[in-house]
Amino acid sequence: MNKYNIYILGAIMLWGCHGNPKAAGNDNTSQTAVDTVKHSHAELKPLDKGVIIDTIHCIDVPTEKYAVYVPTKYTSTKKWPVIYFFDPHGVGNLPLKLYKDLAEKYGFIIAGTYGSRNGMQMDESAKAAQAFMSDVSQRLSIDNARLYVFGFSGGARVACSLALNGGIAGVVACGGGFPQEVPQITQPFSIITFVGERDFNFVELKNLDRQLDQSPLTHQLVVFHGKHQWPPVADIEQAFQWMDLCAMRNNTMTKNDSIIKVVEQELVLEAGKKSTQDKDIHEYFTNKKALNFLRSLTNVDKYVAAVQDMEKSGKVAKYLKDEQASEIEEAKIQRQYIDDLSTQNQGWWQDKVKAMNTLVKKDSSSPVSIQTQRLMSFLSLAVYMGASHSFKSTDDAATAHFLNLYGLIDPTNPEHSYLFAGLYARENNSEKAISSLRDAMRLGFTDIKRLEADSNFNAIRKQAGYKDIIAKIAAMPAKIDVTQ
Repeated sequence: MNKYNIYILGAIMLWGCHGNPKAAGNDNTSQTAVDTVKHSHAELKPLDKGVIIDTIHCIDVPTEKYAVYVPTKYTSTKKWPVIYFFDPHGVGNLPLKLYKDLAEKYGFIIAGTYGSRNGMQMDESAKAAQAFMSDVSQRLSIDNARLYVFGFSGGARVACSLALNGGIAGVVACGGGFPQEVPQITQPFSIITFVGERDFNFVELKNLDRQLDQSPLTHQLVVFHGKHQWPPVADIEQAFQWMDLCAMRNNTMTKNDSIIKVVEQELVLEAGKKSTQDKDIHEYFTNKKALNFLRSLTNVDKYVAAVQDMEKSGKVAKYLKDEQASEIEEAKIQRQYIDDLSTQNQGWWQDKVKAMNTLVKKDSSSPVSIQTQRLMSFLSLAVYMGASHSFKSTDDAATAHFLNLYGLIDPTNPEHSYLFAGLYARENNSEKAISSLRDAMRLGFTDIKRLEADSNFNAIRKQAGYKDIIAKIAAMPAKIDVTQ
């Protein structure tokens, strides 16, 4: 199965994302309407304020649609900053559900496209982005000096790519960076990146942050407690603060001393919190963060002095050197695992996964344990990619190989049971197909739209077992899944 190695590695490097495509919810509750904006297409129906509008079709490209949230205080008599969201599976309303309260608090219009998703060529995603961004600007009063793009995983790569074309004030990139090595920057913008400490793309985002030190971009990396996911609200609030502070620096927003003071107080508290890092190292990074957030907005002399003093110490230099060496080793292990997926048998992997699980259970918060958890997440992604590609290629032997490894490496993920169900259904083994679907449902599979649209299950749709599964999933309460 060596022919799958290049595909798996390439897919991981490009998208760095996997999981069930999510179906959009329905939050289109009516509330107070916003002012109508006049444009070349004549007057449009006003959009509701203070509520997520799940589906708007673009005027000029009706096949493109998006979700939008307009703050309750919106009025067309002023210009408003806007954030355009890119979910890796094209679930436009998902990030809006997560972050609408922050948009309300900080006064941002937020919109998410359904037209850009993993697996598309970058130019296709760019066309979808252009259509929906243009439509938002026609319907609402937008501050063209404060346009922001915000993406997670494959969506982060789309967001970063769009910023290179100019006209974007800032990027928020979560769990992913540029589609390739950091390119030549000709149109400056700010960028704040987020990565979970257990994210398989952790090394990539750490390397990106170092590379950005050599670029003209104002930038900051935030590491949060989590995995490959849309970051928690408490962490993402820093992105809204960052965008406001950068706008103040660029004179596209009136300087607000109260916001600056609040951010500085929060950074002081962060510096004093307990951390898995050594105290001095933790203080070094928080002082650098304070500099990036507050530079040119308030007196930062004490932060400059603290950073300079720490950089003179051998302790910081040794930490940074050891950190980079560890990340190089982690990337090397990832590449070796790609080869091992094809060369090592099930027994070898059972021993390997058992050893990794034992290490994690012994101390889940140690640096070695956290790295091991990242490597297991990476393996989960790799076997998913292998299984998905071999399934589409109708290589059933390879599919079964990868799915067996998937169940071993990531036993609580419903995706391996779902894909096994599709494989059995394609082989006309309805009994095993339905049993595997039940396993997927037990593990948390709830994407009824995906199931009903999947042609692999056409032969079993009339069976009582299949209908029972559909009924049970339909009765389950809706949930927001921030992981991908």
